Amino acid sequence: MLTLSAALPVLVLAVLAYLVVVSPTDGSAQTVATSGLASWNPHVACSADSVAVQDVLGPGYPSQDLSGSRYQKNSTDGGVPSKRALSPPCSITNSAGQSVSTFVQIDGVYLSTYTFDSHDCSTQFKRVNGGGPYPNNETFCDNVGNILQVGTTSGQIHIEFDQDWLAADYCGSDVPSCDNVTIAQQQSNGDISLDVQGFVYWDGDHWELHPFTAWKPSGSPPPPPPPNAPPTVDFTWTPATGDNTTVFSFTATASDDHDLSSAIQVRWDWQGDGVWDTQWSTTKTASHQYHSAGNKTVIIEAMDSGGLASTQSHVVRVSTPSPPPPSNAPPTVDFVWTPNSGNTSTIFSFNATAADDHDSPTSIQVRWDWTGDGTWDTAWSPTKTASQSYSSAGNKTVVVQAMDSGGLSSTRSHVVRVTASPPPPPPPNAPPSVDFTWTPTSGDTTTVFTFTAQASDDHDQASAIQVRWDWNGDATWDTTWSTTKTATHTFSSAGSYTVVVQAADSGGLAAIQSHEVSVTIPPPPPPPPPGDFSIGASPTSLTILCGSSGSSTITLTSLNGLSGSASLSPSISSSGLVLIWPTGSVSPGTVTLAADGTATSTLTISTSLLTTPGTYTVTVTATIGSVTHSVSLTVVVKLL
Repeated sequence: MLTLSAALPVLVLAVLAYLVVVSPTDGSAQTVATSGLASWNPHVACSADSVAVQDVLGPGYPSQDLSGSRYQKNSTDGGVPSKRALSPPCSITNSAGQSVSTFVQIDGVYLSTYTFDSHDCSTQFKRVNGGGPYPNNETFCDNVGNILQVGTTSGQIHIEFDQDWLAADYCGSDVPSCDNVTIAQQQSNGDISLDVQGFVYWDGDHWELHPFTAWKPSGSPPPPPPPNAPPTVDFTWTPATGDNTTVFSFTATASDDHDLSSAIQVRWDWQGDGVWDTQWSTTKTASHQYHSAGNKTVIIEAMDSGGLASTQSHVVRVSTPSPPPPSNAPPTVDFVWTPNSGNTSTIFSFNATAADDHDSPTSIQVRWDWTGDGTWDTAWSPTKTASQSYSSAGNKTVVVQAMDSGGLSSTRSHVVRVTASPPPPPPPNAPPSVDFTWTPTSGDTTTVFTFTAQASDDHDQASAIQVRWDWNGDATWDTTWSTTKTATHTFSSAGSYTVVVQAADSGGLAAIQSHEVSVTIPPPPPPPPPGDFSIGASPTSLTILCGSSGSSTITLTSLNGLSGSASLSPSISSSGLVLIWPTGSVSPGTVTLAADGTATSTLTISTSLLTTPGTYTVTVTATIGSVTHSVSLTVVVKLL
């Protein structure tokens, strides 16, 4: 563990690295990132860096560029790892080994485009957010747009109101700071200035603020967070009525304006006596058996993450079971246990004794409820002994039920006292274990090898263990310490390389592992593909009135360097009965196609007043040497 005096220099250096980020460009001046700005969205706990559009787009501004950007993590990724996560990381370690904030604030931008993306919709949360259907089985779609710095016409950042954020009510018309509806009124050509917040993400070929989390007009205070309201809750049960042998199953439904349904906690009062019979739990199902008849008021209480709660109650009718036939009586049952009391490490042994007026004790079946919650924890069995341990301390109501061959039953309960076990001593710290794999397993000097480390430790989570890499086994570490377990490398010359990974845990203990990676000389490039060309028409369909004509441009495009003189010829066909055909011609009939160039000709379809109306297929065939291609058009001839 670091002492305060030893930790202070590290903390100062980390703060300086966070506040001043040098964009790894060709020697341009430093860009100062103002950190610690408050988030306007109540669902975002990160502090924002104040940056400009240029800082996000990277050294190629106003073009999009991953390489050299302060948010670049490796050759293919930058920014947050998942654009749809409801809780993205507040910072990342970039490719330069710096810790940078992923959550940014950009002031003085304008919304140049904005639309509802009906092609990017979902009915359930992504796996990164736990999966499961959206509330009320609704469908949510992304809302997308582009922002530019005021005073510029190029250098745009794509923004997206994410569908999972909308479904979770982290954004939407009822979240003032992240209203995806009224922002449409702010679209302009640069005369409406906005301040925005969001997480930086590299989406393959461009930078995004995704998830986009908040916006406001420049110069105005941040919008207030939406007020929290208590959750709504109700429940159903099956069967609708029963007697004191019935195990009722209860199912709750809960919703909230801030929390997912799965995150809302509930608890139950089976008798309506103001004493909660269960602990808080996100599980919405429970079961209970009543040991007496009557109208039972069942109450459920739901609580959201803000501590607001609401209740709902219903009356469950419990009747007295039908009396057994006079010739048979229920069995009698009781039980003892050893030891009489214990702790959470004790295994209690229970021994039941049962008697009946018709059946022998050995044929009477019993079952056990270890916590008195109305749910039987064992199946029926003629075995009268059982054992049970408890994971929590408290007074546990143990219930045994006995049933004879006639189906008559009786129960008996006792309270077993369980205390907490003393905590075990912490285990000694041991070095972490580490190994790695790589893909591909072999390659040449053009191959980008991807190395993936696997680390575990007896005290630390795998995600907290740091690793570093030595690509050629020369005892010089080629990367800095990082909790990221993947890295890429390309070897400049052929040979066998000893790749070494070292892992260190929070206690400073370290371990290494090495493997040999084989690198060969790359094979010669394949021969160039044969020359070819493509043919297209614009438009591909025409509607012509009898007595008039129409035209389409035929375009030939050279592929793989093909050149030469191309002859073109049209033909007309129809599936209907034709008395007088339309005519087709191309001008010019022969075109010269340059290597990697294009050539055009005009197809003209002519009709007379007597031409048969109908739908025709016109095919234009082009030939260059031994290469022939065709394109077809649909021509509709109408009287009017």
